Amino acid sequence: MPHQISPPTAPAMLVKSSEPSSVPPTQEEISSLFATAFTAQTSQQSLDAAYALTNLLINSVGFRGFHTYSIFPEIRNAAADKKNGSRRETAMNLLGALFERFPPAQPISEICFLVQDGGILSVALDALSDKGNVVRDSAQYAVDALFACLSPESMVVALLPALSRYLGKRSGKWQGTVGAYELLARMADKAKIGTGSKEEESIKDLLRESMGKKLAGLIPIVEAGMHDLKAEVSKQASKTMTSLTTLLSNDD
Repeated sequence: MPHQISPPTAPAMLVKSSEPSSVPPTQEEISSLFATAFTAQTSQQSLDAAYALTNLLINSVGFRGFHTYSIFPEIRNAAADKKNGSRRETAMNLLGALFERFPPAQPISEICFLVQDGGILSVALDALSDKGNVVRDSAQYAVDALFACLSPESMVVALLPALSRYLGKRSGKWQGTVGAYELLARMADKAKIGTGSKEEESIKDLLRESMGKKLAGLIPIVEAGMHDLKAEVSKQASKTMTSLTTLLSNDD
């Protein structure tokens, strides 16, 4: 489901420090929140539990909790449950909550999401092909939430390689491939010269220069998509190529 309604715990309550509380939650607390999310009777209840789990981690052990409490394996297992659409939706709710709230509070979490052990963005991209509308909607929200939080530096050093890996495997569902190409296009569009504030244009300059240095590796990946037999893939890849070439002309 679209995550338009967040629970009342406001982002202002999040711990912005990279030094979390010295009191970690117990495994029982984490397991209880997982159980609440996965057994929720409604999508909103599932989402509330996902935000509660995210806030608990941010305000205690931070990103270290991903490994300590096996957060990602839990999400991966649920996302792969072909027989239970509710569990797949909850997996996307959990990813959406993590992607939305962790990067602003602890930017280092972006490395966990996109780089460490191959990252977990691919799980959300794969879910864009789910047969359930609510799962697809939640997956799209997760993808959008992460993109909205990333700094230009993270887009170049973490998101670009993650997307390149995803598109290079050539074994995923076409909907995920379209989603990955769309993210590349959004990155290029975000870097276009405009009429924003000095700070905004400075950020664009950084992103444009950094992406410009990666074009040699990106163009063959996008060109391959333009020749894909799936019309939706070739159409999006063509749009992405247009965005990249416009970026190149801007850079000139």
